[in-house]
Amino acid sequence: MENTLLTQRPNVPGLAVFVKYEDTTPIENLWRICYMLKNTGNQNIVGEGAQSSLVTKGHGLPLYTRNIKQIIQISATDNSIAELKDNALYFKQWLPDEYITIEALVESAGEKPELYIDKRDIINAKVIVKNNINK
Repeated sequence: MENTLLTQRPNVPGLAVFVKYEDTTPIENLWRICYMLKNTGNQNIVGEGAQSSLVTKGHGLPLYTRNIKQIIQISATDNSIAELKDNALYFKQWLPDEYITIEALVESAGEKPELYIDKRDIINAKVIVKNNINK
């Protein structure tokens, strides 16, 4: 849904810009990223129990990172489906057409940062990635 670089260095001679997290940790390439994860299929995705659709039964659905040096802050918002902890989504059932919004502040490792889920972590799943940024 959104990828926004928050710390762009100005091209002004003699001007320097510094960003610190909690007034102590210097941050370069600070991004705000936002994703919507939606069950577009016609079956429930079961997150707990013997009938779990997740390969990592009991360990949630992992969120993976690409081009991220560190995650500064991350949350699952606009949902009553899942809880986000330790970069994994924990839920009982994810019904068709339900969605989860993930928002994060991250420090990029230089290129555009990404969060993603792996289709192999959900049994018989097909993961479709749609880029709706700036639409």
